[in-house]
Amino acid sequence: MRIVLGSANKDKLKIVKKTLEELHLNIIVEGIKVDSGTSSQPMNKKVTKKGALYRATKAMKQKPDSDFWIGLEGGLHDYGEGYHLVTYACLIDQTGKKYYGEGEEIHLPQEVSKRVQKGEWFGKVIREYAKDHDINKELVTRLSPFTQAVQNAYAEYLKGTHDLGYREKAAGIVVDDSSNFLIVQLINYDEDDWNFSGGGIEPGENAEAAILRELQEELGTNNFKLVKKSKHSTQYEWSNSVIARRLKEKGSTFRGQNMQYFLVRFKGERENIKPDLSEIRNIKWVNKTELKNHLNFPDQWKATKVVLKDLL
Repeated sequence: MRIVLGSANKDKLKIVKKTLEELHLNIIVEGIKVDSGTSSQPMNKKVTKKGALYRATKAMKQKPDSDFWIGLEGGLHDYGEGYHLVTYACLIDQTGKKYYGEGEEIHLPQEVSKRVQKGEWFGKVIREYAKDHDINKELVTRLSPFTQAVQNAYAEYLKGTHDLGYREKAAGIVVDDSSNFLIVQLINYDEDDWNFSGGGIEPGENAEAAILRELQEELGTNNFKLVKKSKHSTQYEWSNSVIARRLKEKGSTFRGQNMQYFLVRFKGERENIKPDLSEIRNIKWVNKTELKNHLNFPDQWKATKVVLKDLL
């Protein structure tokens, strides 16, 4: 696979090559010098995204005999509290369709923001700041946000051009004899995100067997009894970052999951639960009133209410 990057910057070339190789792609990356078509120091997200598009478009025009063309652009955006570092990737395929990815935003130190607001050049300021403070060099090269932007753009391309399908998953709504609910926090969740325990249904496995297997694997005990399967299921899309992470870890991916739900009674003692720490950071027992405040993913509580009405 041949990719042309709209930049001759060595750091950007290394980032694109390493990033896409992490997704198990066999690639050749060539960088060519193009301008961004915008200001040399983009000062908001709209201009930064436009710069990524312009770079990818110019690369395509200069090197039309390729598989993909990528433009990367970094800029700044002020939300009124100081500048955030923002990054975008634009990927153009052979049909000319454009796919965008955005990297994580980084809130810059106040000292850096103030100097930039006075008209100083960000690249110079951040290098001087990095030299005088113990900060990660990757903030200067923007390794992490550019990596995310490229991977998110490629995930968007896959969603738009490939029949990725949905992963079948079983979720266990585990309750104890006091009607408390067991929820888990996976290691890749944010600190306020929780879910019900469960996992993928293996080929040739039925959902009932899958949920009991997953509960035992994740929670270290088999003191569970299936009570009822919900007639409701939930199909949802994964974010681009989840698609990219799964592609990186598994070498293949889905576009989302189709979730089947089970009411499961826990019959043991709480101390019997030994979470698999390679997957689960925390577990918690909550009552039904508290449950809503822990299910913060998009539409998570909405779907849970429908299932609980069916199961309880």
